[in-house]
Amino acid sequence: MPEDRTAPASPLFARIQAALPGWAGGLLAGVQGIVLSYLVVLAPALAAVAGAPSLDGSAAVDWSGAATIATDLWLLGHGVPLVTDAGVISLIPLGLPLVSGAILVAVSRRFAVKSWTSWALGVAAFAAGAALIGWLGAPDELRPASATRAALAGILIAAPAVAAGIWRAYGARLRVLDRVPDFIRAGLRLGLGTLALIVAAAAAVGGTWAVLAMDRVAVLSSGLGMDPLGAGALALGETLYVPTMVCWMVAWLIGPGFVVGTGSLYAPDTLTEDALPSLPLLGTLPAGSGGWWVWSPFVVMALAALARALLARRIGLDWESAKAGGVAVGSVALGLVALTGLSRGSAGPGRLQDVGAEIIPVTLIGTALVVAGYGLVWGVLAGWRWVRARGRVDDAGEVRQEREPVRAGSAR
Repeated sequence: MPEDRTAPASPLFARIQAALPGWAGGLLAGVQGIVLSYLVVLAPALAAVAGAPSLDGSAAVDWSGAATIATDLWLLGHGVPLVTDAGVISLIPLGLPLVSGAILVAVSRRFAVKSWTSWALGVAAFAAGAALIGWLGAPDELRPASATRAALAGILIAAPAVAAGIWRAYGARLRVLDRVPDFIRAGLRLGLGTLALIVAAAAAVGGTWAVLAMDRVAVLSSGLGMDPLGAGALALGETLYVPTMVCWMVAWLIGPGFVVGTGSLYAPDTLTEDALPSLPLLGTLPAGSGGWWVWSPFVVMALAALARALLARRIGLDWESAKAGGVAVGSVALGLVALTGLSRGSAGPGRLQDVGAEIIPVTLIGTALVVAGYGLVWGVLAGWRWVRARGRVDDAGEVRQEREPVRAGSAR
């Protein structure tokens, strides 16, 4: 690691850090991360139940019911399916783990110190807190499995988030990364950049459909007849599912599309709708197909070509660059598997047990489009290099032809 740099902090945080031993900063960051991420769902649930009239007409507030709903949502966002009498809900609101990661980055930047012990304690504290919530929030027979899944998800979220917070504060980095070959670094940069462009484009397309469906969303919202607090809690819950829908739109942009219930299909060339729950968020699903939308997969190829062109100086046409391209393609494929797998699951009983996109078609077609985009830029660069080399050869030949008669005349 480079030389230590003091993290910028306010006087209050500086006094807290000075009063704690170095290892306690990571522990405090992990505890704060689990508490604050849980409050993100608990506070709106408590506010909604406090402002809603009770079903029996009494003034009693069902605080425990609100806490149960918040716990189930938090666990669902961290990979623990919700088991009900009607069925199993396993569709993850991907916004919640993103919120947890952002909170961990922020608190780790303030409290964790640049040491492996601080990082490990931060990760362990968050995972232990997740396991505790999983244990307390699950039925007796499901407690071991729930706690284990929550702990594993906590580790996967906290490990990079705490490290990112420490890096933001101190500029720390792993020296072992210096040993990674250059072609792997370049390939990962190209692959992750391509994936980021595809996700951004999918979000833009999804936002376009949402704007076009504003009237339908308004009708669905007004039909629920909810009070302001309940509507706010529902809006928060739906917001947590927006990243999940962005992953669906990645599959839509690539071409295979996705389903929201058995028998439905949302794809650029096909639209097969069926009855859906009256949720405003579902009103933003694509409402059309055909026409110009069938060209959507070529957007993925164009974005891959753009990413390859932007890194043309780093990744050329030699053997090392070919290996970098292979790493990029592999990272894109793994990214598509992750995005599709995390956004697929069950959203309720019956036909809603099948929600999301198929992993294999999305990965194969998306990877093929990326390879085509990379290959297009490679062909253009190779052709341009050949033209330039041929031009130099022709120019050199003309110069030699002009100079040879001069040398012959001087000899005579």
